[in-house]
Amino acid sequence: MKLTRRILLAGAIAFSASTAFTAASFAETATIGVMNAMTGPYAFGGVPIQNAMKLAIEQANASGALGDLKLEVVEGDTAGDKGQTITLVSKFAQSDNALMIIGPTTSIEGTAGAPVANELKVPIMAIGSSTGILDAGPYSFKVQAVGSDIMGALSDYVANNMGAKKISIVFDRGNDGFVGQKDAFKKKIEEAGVEIVSEEGILATDTDFLALATKLASQEIDAFFVAAPAEVGANFLLQTRQAGVPMDIRFVGPSTFATPAFVDTAQGAAEGSIVLADYFMGSPDEANQAFVKAYQDKYGSQPDNWAAMGYALASLAVEAIKDAGPNPDREKVKDALSNLKDEPTIIGNHTWSMDEGRNPHYGAAILLVKDGAFELAPQ
Repeated sequence: MKLTRRILLAGAIAFSASTAFTAASFAETATIGVMNAMTGPYAFGGVPIQNAMKLAIEQANASGALGDLKLEVVEGDTAGDKGQTITLVSKFAQSDNALMIIGPTTSIEGTAGAPVANELKVPIMAIGSSTGILDAGPYSFKVQAVGSDIMGALSDYVANNMGAKKISIVFDRGNDGFVGQKDAFKKKIEEAGVEIVSEEGILATDTDFLALATKLASQEIDAFFVAAPAEVGANFLLQTRQAGVPMDIRFVGPSTFATPAFVDTAQGAAEGSIVLADYFMGSPDEANQAFVKAYQDKYGSQPDNWAAMGYALASLAVEAIKDAGPNPDREKVKDALSNLKDEPTIIGNHTWSMDEGRNPHYGAAILLVKDGAFELAPQ
């Protein structure tokens, strides 16, 4: 691990004078476009993501990780909307002359903005898991692994550790990322010998789930899997309990639910839930603990899965800009992003890498909601 990478991840403000990047190496400033869903149904993730992205950039500027180059942030709110995402990509690339763009929050936004970024030849690195972000062209990247890469861990836990034999599936049919997660979980859980009793699509704009909740209450199942925004899934969970689904029928979900917003909304109904996570705040990893402290000091709250994803993404972006060398431009940054391999990170198993298709890999954790908080699920 390079010294500058340790400094960035630990959030230190001092930078070794022995770094190879001197004051003469870089131009004075470069603009980074930062956009996430600060409002709307995905704000539960967008707000901590954007906060953590800005924290990572502030630390990079303070540490001198890029020599004399300072990164200036221009922000935007996608509101979870495709059109707004496209508008912001165009603005960042053309009006703000951004060196690169980080965000947006979801696959539905990312697959809308990535083609525009590729057309304008500006690097973009999104959060979402959909491979559609990468399919848009060589200028688009993402920090989150594809559903099939991490859903195996969740399906194995449900089948083997929980001993589930029958399960129902509910998913947001309007979001490619959630559809991909559902498809991956379904494939893996069937391969593990678990019977899928039903499969139902919902929308992020839905609020009344009584009919579907009543249907689940009438089924003989051991668990139900939900892929949807955190607060939507929490609302659905509340209504299933009210409809008579007992607490021993476990709620199971992807990393969307690895956030206090899920537990805060579902309250007691969330107890016993099993959630796949990209990140575990309790990891004793030194860089992670430095991140947790820095995030708490700045924002007055603990970082969740999405804050960690934002921080990891922005840290990778800074590393790519550094690797692009003196006077980085969009083409150099794009090439540097393509070459990121085995990078230290706070998420997953603490090493982030990409395969030949630019799909990220970093491992996962299985969390349990116990006494209103997340902990590592028993193995």
